Amino acid sequence: MISAISGSLVQSFRPPAIPLAARGADSVQPKGPESGDAGRLGELTEEQKKQVDQLKKTDREVRAHEQAHKNAGGQFAGSASFGYTVGPDGRRYAVSGEVPIDIAPVEGDPAATISKMNIVASAALAPAKPSGQDRKVAALATSIRADAQAELTVKSRDRLSGKEDGEGDSKTSALSAQAAYTTGSAPEKGSQISGSLLDLFS
Repeated sequence: MISAISGSLVQSFRPPAIPLAARGADSVQPKGPESGDAGRLGELTEEQKKQVDQLKKTDREVRAHEQAHKNAGGQFAGSASFGYTVGPDGRRYAVSGEVPIDIAPVEGDPAATISKMNIVASAALAPAKPSGQDRKVAALATSIRADAQAELTVKSRDRLSGKEDGEGDSKTSALSAQAAYTTGSAPEKGSQISGSLLDLFS
């Protein structure tokens, strides 16, 4: 499970559900299976041994799932925590997990937000078998990234528009200066011609 945190927004999701007998998991910090009576495994029934095998498999899958989130999330991902259940052999096995990840946009920096959301989306889909909730968080990151891309496009267009307006003003000034020189009249008092324009017409 990975928790997507953005201010007051908290969304959590879990790896695909795996049917287990006598689940009864309690949320604790990850410590790994506890050591129990080594001889007890030999006292288990065949059905209980199958349950232990399934729990061991689940434990590996849950840890690998959360580690994939953690590795891909980098600086935006927190530490994994796990929920455990006790198997017929008396040992604890991880059956659920959680990795918090920061999904807040970078305020005032759409380019940084785009980069961050790329990482968040990759982290959400990093496990071999992303859950439905994994995909929801990836979709949320993709949506935030799209908004940032739109904002970046607007800013780029505004900068380009400002440059074109400046070029238009320069062309107008150049035409006025050319007209002044052609007629032999001097520019009006207080008017200024940039150095580049003077060089152009000298």
